[in-house]
Amino acid sequence: MFLPLLLLVPLFAAMIAIALLRPSMKYGYIASAASLASLLLLYFVQNGSITITWFTIGKDAIAITTTIAPLNMALLAIVFFIGTLIHLYSTGYLKTLSEQKRFYIEMLAFEIAMATFAMSGNFILLFIAWEFLSMLSYMLIGFWHNRERAVRAARLAITTVLIGDIALIAAIVIFWNTFGTFNFATILSLMPHSVSIGLLAGSALLLLAIFTKSAQFPFQEWLPEAMEGPTPVSAFLHSSTMVKAGVFAAIILFPIFAAAHLLALMLWFGVLTAIIATFNAMREKQVKRVIAYSTVQELSLMLVAVASGALIAAIYFFIVQSFYKALLFFSSGSVMHATEEESIDKIRGMSSNKLLYISTLFGVLSVAGMIPFSGFFASAAIGSSVFTNLIVYSLIILIGLGTSFFIFRWFFMISGPDKAGETALRYKALPRAMIYPAVLLAALTLAGSSIFFLIPGFLSSSPAFITGAPQLSVSLLDIVSVTVLFAVGAAVSYSLYKPSRLLKPSQKKGSALASLAYTHKFFMLLYGGAARFVYEISEGVGAFDLYLSEAFDWLGHAVVLASRGIRRMSVGGINPYAFVFAVGFAVLLAWIFLVIV
Repeated sequence: MFLPLLLLVPLFAAMIAIALLRPSMKYGYIASAASLASLLLLYFVQNGSITITWFTIGKDAIAITTTIAPLNMALLAIVFFIGTLIHLYSTGYLKTLSEQKRFYIEMLAFEIAMATFAMSGNFILLFIAWEFLSMLSYMLIGFWHNRERAVRAARLAITTVLIGDIALIAAIVIFWNTFGTFNFATILSLMPHSVSIGLLAGSALLLLAIFTKSAQFPFQEWLPEAMEGPTPVSAFLHSSTMVKAGVFAAIILFPIFAAAHLLALMLWFGVLTAIIATFNAMREKQVKRVIAYSTVQELSLMLVAVASGALIAAIYFFIVQSFYKALLFFSSGSVMHATEEESIDKIRGMSSNKLLYISTLFGVLSVAGMIPFSGFFASAAIGSSVFTNLIVYSLIILIGLGTSFFIFRWFFMISGPDKAGETALRYKALPRAMIYPAVLLAALTLAGSSIFFLIPGFLSSSPAFITGAPQLSVSLLDIVSVTVLFAVGAAVSYSLYKPSRLLKPSQKKGSALASLAYTHKFFMLLYGGAARFVYEISEGVGAFDLYLSEAFDWLGHAVVLASRGIRRMSVGGINPYAFVFAVGFAVLLAWIFLVIV
């Protein structure tokens, strides 16, 4: 009964925004109230599955299935909770009156699409939500369509995820042909003991779709480019919508990838993506892109945990990352709002606003893995999940060291003192709507640690492949290793970036070393080359089509002219017909004579 209301309440709020013809600054409060109402309604939603027949084709019924289980409830709670805070933050961030209606309608639709995805119980509903997420992310990334960079970023995003969308629909067709159903529970119950061609092909295409959606190698660069959209969009995109869809699909469909023996592929692609993202974050200077590369890294580590079979560790990371990721984007938007700068080389004086400074510090400490923040337990859980694989574990250690370094580099540079004192008043004048949501999220980055101990009980009624996964635990080795990585990364970053913003010789060496590993430009050139290749191919196909069309046109004209000439011979007289017959008969006799002789 209450399940449809989860989607109808935000939809009703969007309809109110449409009905209010006058531009108003109240849209954000309406959106926040709608998200909060949906969050509260979750209390009344019970676990279970609902199937509604959409239409039939012969004897086959195409149905929409919703599923509510603990994992679905967790994602729904994250979407509506973070959505409430983001809409509230937006009331302080977005000040242009003419943009209010379009922004909140698109954001509410984005929220509805992700909530629909969260409760998907079959491939039909998942695909519908998946497509709406792609379309709405394109609209929101390119929200400021008068900016060429935003338009290019939106095109890159929709072009990249379109590859995955095509792969997903192909996978769905293969699964239907192989298993005769779209229902997740039925498909998972029919997993064969041996790998068939259909299972392998469908699983590989599904994995490709996940890689595009969650920005994994070689599709990772669309996500940092998406920072051209408004900061609330970035916060929503990275913490609880869109990119989380791929990881969520990997978790709930884990037995498919296990049966197809694709977990090793998922593991190594995740590790490679994490390495690339870490190096890029160490070099990046745009304030939001550093956090975006951090998201790419975190998504890849979640997939590493999934590929290692540590599903509960992946789920814990999936949940707590939402809090500090939204927090860091709120902080990025606030410093950009106060300084009107985007480069961490130019942003200064965040410490002027103590609430913002301390809240941001909490998020940084969580990302870096300081005990007892939730990020520490997430780092420890990921490390434990790959402990038996020495190579992967060693790489995860190095990634953890790089994470501590780049996030403190980001923090030290934006919070350095403003010697001119020009930004202090602007930091203190930041709207409360932009500060208080960050404060609440900062508290949750610390309180979220308790989820580490509560999550096994919360997931107790989940499918067997989740409850049977390795349980969360923290050993003394985990505590020591994560803490040492945190301390070393912070110390190195402090020595390079805190005392002065002027580059020292050691920094120049570090900068040169980081430049060698900075792959953003390489991948953008690669994408551009691929786009030009496809363009040239399409131009060639177009030219061939034109020539072929002209050839058929010429042939048609020739046939018409020939038919007109032949028609003139049809005069109705017997003598011409007899003459033609005689000539034809003579030619035939001559041909026969020549052949026989």
